[in-house]
Amino acid sequence: MPLTAKCNAVGNFSVDDRIAGCTAIIEATTAMPQGVVMAHFRRAMFYRQKGEIDLAAADYDQIIERYPDNLNARLARASVHLQKQELEAALSNYGKVIELDPKNVYAYLGRAYVYTAKGDYVRAISDYDQALLIHPENLKAHVDRGLAYIRNGDPDRGMADCDRAVEISPQTGAGQLCRGRVYLAKGNKERALAELDQTMPIKPTNGAFYFYRARLYWQMASFAKSLADLDQSVQLNPKYAYPALWHEIVARRSDQPSQLTEAVKQLDMTKWPAPIVNLFLGTMTPEQVLSAADDPNPAKKKAQVCEANFYIAERALQSGSKEEALKLFDQAAADCPNTFIEKQAADAEVSSLRASH
Repeated sequence: MPLTAKCNAVGNFSVDDRIAGCTAIIEATTAMPQGVVMAHFRRAMFYRQKGEIDLAAADYDQIIERYPDNLNARLARASVHLQKQELEAALSNYGKVIELDPKNVYAYLGRAYVYTAKGDYVRAISDYDQALLIHPENLKAHVDRGLAYIRNGDPDRGMADCDRAVEISPQTGAGQLCRGRVYLAKGNKERALAELDQTMPIKPTNGAFYFYRARLYWQMASFAKSLADLDQSVQLNPKYAYPALWHEIVARRSDQPSQLTEAVKQLDMTKWPAPIVNLFLGTMTPEQVLSAADDPNPAKKKAQVCEANFYIAERALQSGSKEEALKLFDQAAADCPNTFIEKQAADAEVSSLRASH
């Protein structure tokens, strides 16, 4: 088989072979006909599978340089910027797509996601409004607008969107999970839990649902149930570090044995949040974790420092340093984006610690 054929061929080829095949197509001509454009798209996809995000971005750049109105390349480049936590660059790309195609639902959803990450819920809701004008039955728009309403302090309007999401697609569980978050925002943990309990049979293999319910059980001090759900979440998503970290937190709080050493075998310890995992393993100090959280990208640094402060606080709490823990939980609650699980957990820990003083 010619090397070029490996870019698009069906068969058991390695990602590197496919990248080489796409590269051969791209280098065979100085022009960029549609076949070469597709080779750039394919190569970018394979680069992303390897985690080589910058190389994928370069492919999208080359398409856009030749075809500035290629919306798929702009949307893909925006998603790469999101992956790199380059929010302003993502915002610019989504804005350009909307300028070129004012009815592009994906661009409105993407831009709304960025506004949500920036804490600008009013603009996020406005973009979700636009998406729903174009596609009234869009499940993601209803769920995400519902969550934006919750974060903007309007859970009742959020509930209306969550209810609509259940009507549109009861089989996905997304609307039910959304309703659970409304109840939690209103302080009704029992109703939130009841909503989740009804949702679990719909998505019995969704690790994210178990992880969410586990954190709710943790807030209610139902540690055995929390650990059972965390076990499920870790089994379903063994390469996802956060359920393993939470399993460690809940296990220590309930005097259960650690499973982190075993869980680490499945984790990528070359990237964040590996320093936090090492903190709980006792192989890194809090100072080293905060140093590892530093990053030239301000958005990425803010996210990692917020997480570092939360998990260092948990370690401090486990060792009996309540004052130090409270200080760090306060810091995490102030700095973590509202969309982060650590923000919600830090708020809960601050309330608990202050109530016990």
